Amino acid sequence: MLFFKILIGLGLIPWTIAGLYLMARFQHFFGPDRQHPSETPGERSFGITHVFAVWLGGVALGIYFAFFV
Repeated sequence: MLFFKILIGLGLIPWTIAGLYLMARFQHFFGPDRQHPSETPGERSFGITHVFAVWLGGVALGIYFAFFV
């Protein structure tokens, strides 16, 4: 069991780095598409909210299983 907790803890490091990288490069990866000028700011903000929620959910699950189970 300790082995899996260590693996989860070590897995949180690249997951966090990947999340920070994606948030820093948001405009390039998830920003407005130049081919769709009718895209609204609400659609763009939903995109970043969705990406952040998935990343944060992964972090929360990792912390839960690594430290509380």
